[in-house]
Amino acid sequence: MNTIVSDAKAEFLRAKSRLEADINNTPDDKIEWAPSPAARTPIHLVAHGAMGTQLLHGLLDGKPFPFKNVNEMDASNRVAEKDYKTREQALNLLNQASTEYVRWLDALTPEQVDSIVDMPFGAIPMGVAITFAADHLRSHASQLEYIQTIYGDYSF
Repeated sequence: MNTIVSDAKAEFLRAKSRLEADINNTPDDKIEWAPSPAARTPIHLVAHGAMGTQLLHGLLDGKPFPFKNVNEMDASNRVAEKDYKTREQALNLLNQASTEYVRWLDALTPEQVDSIVDMPFGAIPMGVAITFAADHLRSHASQLEYIQTIYGDYSF
């Protein structure tokens, strides 16, 4: 396997594991809590991470960006995230999206890795773009960890 792909896959799986650990360590009475009305809950952060993985996977595989802009995407995601009410639902979505993404990574050819992919924000080398899903999951794991500190849990 291409080192670029194996490194991206390893980073993605570490980021996924971190998000899973964070949600699994969130007490049941805090799972639907958010620090403000505009903030995502822990469940919604996990669902959002999964949806982001699905979107990035689609873009990397050549599907067009299905929104007019990022604001429209965020508004659509926030509505869709509300369908997730339990830790299990959010984790199931994350596992499904992750399995599909990793399977896709495993099937990339060296030519694909060396290609340029058109993203909504410009042309990006595929070898760089395949790292974005891990970055996205890590950023939302950090948000979930911050929520944990707000309610006084410092034992990640």
